[in-house]
Amino acid sequence: MDEPSLFFLPERGLISIHGPEAEDFLHDLVTADIRNLPEKVVRPSALLTPQGRILYDMLISRDEDGFLLECDLAGREDLLRRLKLFRLRRKLDLETVDLSVHACTSGPGLPDERFAETVYRRYGESEDKTGGDNEDWKKFRWRRGVPEGGKELPSGQALPLEARFDLSHGISFEKGCYIGQEVTARTRYRGLVKRSYVPVRAGEMIAAPSDIEADGKQAGLLLDSAPDEKGSIGLASIRLEYLKSDSATLSAGGIPLLPFVPDRLSPLPGD
Repeated sequence: MDEPSLFFLPERGLISIHGPEAEDFLHDLVTADIRNLPEKVVRPSALLTPQGRILYDMLISRDEDGFLLECDLAGREDLLRRLKLFRLRRKLDLETVDLSVHACTSGPGLPDERFAETVYRRYGESEDKTGGDNEDWKKFRWRRGVPEGGKELPSGQALPLEARFDLSHGISFEKGCYIGQEVTARTRYRGLVKRSYVPVRAGEMIAAPSDIEADGKQAGLLLDSAPDEKGSIGLASIRLEYLKSDSATLSAGGIPLLPFVPDRLSPLPGD
């Protein structure tokens, strides 16, 4: 595992949901099982379109008398407005929260269920802006195949199963209906997942987003990338037929790409 580090995440924001019906409200709306959400953890989840595509990804945790939703700061007001549309007559309060957001590889904090090893989320004083480079946090996540935010999960495009939300309690297949539940369940039980998110490496920097090709055919999308000591590393959504092929040569912008499947993502869908 990487050396213990602290990352300040200025592009992330928080929404609080409090009130006697807050749990039922969230449970009926998002992909994760909220009623079985333990205390002192953060759980990935998503609000979907009726067609089962991710509108907003989020991390959900319990606090003293309700829940905190962590999301992209740029999309927080839009998410808050949408949540208020669904509130109807439920007894709950929705508001933004001015707290800093940190990720860290040593405690204290709330364990993040997306990671095989112990990684924490920490919410604190808004003035606390200590911590490492956000680019390092992205590369930490990408090496493990963990997407986060609107650039990596473009609104209305990605399926939660393609983004592997099922590996970290981000989708419940046991609870009742939520928006997009029927499509998500059918995709799983009929084996209709066609893509998977995976990390990729390249010998030089590639601008993202960028189409990925294999033998002249569209094979996926490089969602984001950053320089590293070997050239660049990024996160991509790639069709399974090319990920599982021993002969496919992938490239983006004419630059060869090497996808790799970390233990967390193995086996790939359909294996």
